[in-house]
Amino acid sequence: MLERDLLKNIPHSPGVYIFRDSKQIPVYVGKAKDLKKRLSSYFNKANQEKNEKVLDIVSEADFLDYILTLNEDEAFILESNLIFTHKPKFNVLLKDARVYPYILVTGEKYPRITYVRNKNDIQGRFFGPYPDTRFVKDLIETAQKVYKIRSCDRSMDRKSKPCFLYHLGMCFAPCYKDVDQDEYRLHVDSIIDFLGGNVDAMKEYLSDAMLKYSKVLNFEKAAQMRDVYSKLTRLFVPLGVEFTNSRDFDVIMYEEPIFLLLRIRSGYLLSKLTFTLDGNVNDFLQQFYVVRNNEVPPYIYTMDDVQPEEDLKKYLYSKGLKKMSRLSQGENLFRLAFKNLEEEVQRFTTIGNTLKQAKEILSLSKIPQRIEGMDISHLQGMYTVASLIVFENGKPDKEQYRKYRLDEFKEPNDFESIRTVIRRRYSKHPLPDLLFIDGGKGQVNSALEALNELGFSQKDVDIIGIAKEDERIVFPGEVPDLHLRLDHPVLRMLIFLRDECHRFAIGFNRSLRSKRFEDTKLNDIKGIGSVRKKELMARFGSIENIKKASFEEINEVICNRRVSEEIIKNFGGHTNGNKKSG
Repeated sequence: MLERDLLKNIPHSPGVYIFRDSKQIPVYVGKAKDLKKRLSSYFNKANQEKNEKVLDIVSEADFLDYILTLNEDEAFILESNLIFTHKPKFNVLLKDARVYPYILVTGEKYPRITYVRNKNDIQGRFFGPYPDTRFVKDLIETAQKVYKIRSCDRSMDRKSKPCFLYHLGMCFAPCYKDVDQDEYRLHVDSIIDFLGGNVDAMKEYLSDAMLKYSKVLNFEKAAQMRDVYSKLTRLFVPLGVEFTNSRDFDVIMYEEPIFLLLRIRSGYLLSKLTFTLDGNVNDFLQQFYVVRNNEVPPYIYTMDDVQPEEDLKKYLYSKGLKKMSRLSQGENLFRLAFKNLEEEVQRFTTIGNTLKQAKEILSLSKIPQRIEGMDISHLQGMYTVASLIVFENGKPDKEQYRKYRLDEFKEPNDFESIRTVIRRRYSKHPLPDLLFIDGGKGQVNSALEALNELGFSQKDVDIIGIAKEDERIVFPGEVPDLHLRLDHPVLRMLIFLRDECHRFAIGFNRSLRSKRFEDTKLNDIKGIGSVRKKELMARFGSIENIKKASFEEINEVICNRRVSEEIIKNFGGHTNGNKKSG
C-alpha cells in the first residue's frame, strides 16, 4: 500500500498519473490540472472513507508514476491513450456486448481493404464499428465488385500468380500486373467515400452501369450490376427524410449500465451497437469517441439533455462535432431507438441478474463478466487432453475456446494435468474474472497452486469448482462447500459451464483417440513401414481416404499386391473383386 510521503516531490503541474501494482501493471490512470493537488486527495482519510474505489486503488498500488504535460488538453488525450492501451482494472471501461469489427483501408502504395477486430498500429483509414462480421464481409465484397480494390496481404514488391478474385473481375491484381497508381487511387477514394456513408453515389454508379451494359447487349454484366445493387439495397435501409439537414449523426440511448448507439450516415442506419459501462453518459462519450478514437459525427443526439465536461466538449468539437442535443420523443427515430434499447435491457437483465447473484452468493470479488472454464479428459490415463471455454457476459464465446494436448501424461493425474494447463494458459494470457474448474476440492486447489507458482493469488482471480457427485460448489483452501437448490439460476449457470467444458474436452479426446487408433491400425499392417505410410498419406491425405480407396489405387503407391491386399482387408474392404478388375 502506498504512503503519503511520496507526494513530497510531485509538482503542481498538469499531467497524467499511473498507479501500478507489484508487477508494474497499471491499475488506474488519471489526469490532473494540478498533479500534486489531485494525488493528495487519494491519501485523504475522509475521501477514502467516502469513496471505496479510492481506498482500493491506494491499497492495491505499490508504485506511482506520473507524466508531465504542457497543458490540460495534452493530459486529456494522453490519459485516454493509456487507458486504451493498458485497460486498468479500476478505470471505467467500455465493454462490447460482442467484439465489433472495423473495416480498414490501408495506407500502402496499393491500398487494400480488409476487416479487423480492433484498431491497431496499421496505417490507414478505419470505418466502423459495424454490427457484425457478416455485414462487414458483405460490405467488402460489394465494394470490391464495383471498385476492384485488393483485399489480400501479398507483397507488392514482386509479381506473383493472381488469385481467384482477379479471375472473377473483383481485383485489379497489382500483385500480378502493372496497374496505374493514379487510377487505382481514384477507386480507393471512391471506396472511402462509400464507407463514409455516400451510399447514394454507389447506387447511382450501379444504375448507370446497368443501363450502359444493357445498351451494348452485355446482359451478363448488366445482371451482375443488378445483383450488386440488390445486395446494397438489402444492406442499407434508409430511415427516411426526418433529418434532412443533418444526415450524418449518432443516436445514444441508455439505461445504465446499457448504452445503445445508432450510427446513421447519409440517412442510412449503418450500425446498432450495444455496450455495458459502469458509468454515466459523459463516461460513455469519452470511452467511445476519445479512448477508442471512433469517428465523431457532425451531430450527436441523446435521450436526455447532456452537458459534456469542458475538456471532453472541446475535444469533440475539435474533431468535427457541430451540435449535441436531445432527441425529441415525438420523432420516429426516438421510438425506434428506444424500442431497441428496451430489448437490450431485457436481454441484459436476465443474464445480468444471474451474474450479480453469482457475485453475492459465491462471495466473488467482482461480477464475473468473463468466465473461463477448464476440464481434463483421458481414457485410463491415455490421450489426456484439456478444454478451456470462455463465457462473456453469461454467454459462450466459442471463437475463444481452446484445446490443450497433454501427451506427457501416460497415467491418470488430474491434479498435475490442471497445474500444467494453468501454467501454459496464464503465463501468456490475462486472468478472467472467474476461473471455473470441472472438479472437486483437489482440482480447485491444484489450480490455485499453479497460479501461485506464476505469482498470482486469490486476490487476482476467483476460483470455484463443482463436485460431480452432488453438484456441490467448492472453493480453494478452507472455505466450506456450498449447496444450492438444483433450480437456482446460479447453479444452473455453473452446470451449463461444467457441461460445456465436458462436451468440448470429450469431443477433442474422441477425435484424438480415433486418429491415433487409425494411425496405429495402419502401423500394425505387415509390410507397412514409415516410408510406405508417408507415401500413402501423401497420396490420399487421410486414413479415411485410404479406407475408401480401391485396390488398384493403393497398389499404384505400394507396388506390392500382397501388402495392398493386407491394407484392403484391415480396413474392411474386399480384395477379390478388386483383383479381378485389376
